[in-house]
Amino acid sequence: MKPWCIKIAIGVLVIVLSIIYGLKPMSVNALNYVVWKYSTPIKSQTGSIDYQGAHIHYVSYGQGAPLLLLHGGLSNKLSWFSQVPWLVESGRQVILIDTRGHGYSTHGDAKLSYEIFAEDTLQVLNQLGIQRTDIIGWSDGGIIALLLGLHAPDRIGKIVAISANFHPSGVILEADSTQKYAYGSIFKTLKDKSRAWWSGAGDKHAELETEINELWHVAPQMTHTHLNSITAPTLVVVGENDMIDLGHSRVLAQKVAQGRLEIIPQAGHAAPITHADELNKLISVFLDIKQ
Repeated sequence: MKPWCIKIAIGVLVIVLSIIYGLKPMSVNALNYVVWKYSTPIKSQTGSIDYQGAHIHYVSYGQGAPLLLLHGGLSNKLSWFSQVPWLVESGRQVILIDTRGHGYSTHGDAKLSYEIFAEDTLQVLNQLGIQRTDIIGWSDGGIIALLLGLHAPDRIGKIVAISANFHPSGVILEADSTQKYAYGSIFKTLKDKSRAWWSGAGDKHAELETEINELWHVAPQMTHTHLNSITAPTLVVVGENDMIDLGHSRVLAQKVAQGRLEIIPQAGHAAPITHADELNKLISVFLDIKQ
């Protein structure tokens, strides 16, 4: 190999290793998930349901008491890579759903709403024969979990609502804008492609992003009375630097019948990925799961 080729190879290796090191513990957790998924003998079930014109994809891992994981808007079920392995190994049946329009799930005929997302979720639980489950929901997934706690209380055990708001006023627009445009325009193409991959929507990502952003501005519309009616024990988790207002999260924890608040220091809106260790400990204690 020519000397200049060796220099390039070393340079690329240094860059890759720097990225891996800089992204710890995310990179370590991602690698652990890949190794776990392809080397650990686990019972899994992949399937789908058709509802309101959409094809809703899900996967279920392991056996035991059901635990449903609901991802955030413009992401997909893979966002739980830091939680799935240990939750399954703890002896729980872990169910992951790609929200309508995200991942492997299609958009369907209905206009996107938190209510239709909740209905989709119940259809998946019915398909799997699950009558009651705990739920961990992140962002939009947390909103869906709260709605299920409100409208289908007999189907819900405990709720972990991470970075979830119960009203649009709970979103800090400045933080939202900062996160959305944090990268310079020189990286726009790469950023757009990564977002399209992350949502799983591919060439339909722009349309999905527009519709989801419109949804964020008008929903959810839960009142304090609604929150009072949610009887499931609920752990409200928010990042110290979250785009969800801390005061809003405090009200949420106070108004649900059995709520409690935990703030993760220095975390933003992506705690399940960036602060997985801290979040996993909170989940372990609240759901009484050995980590």
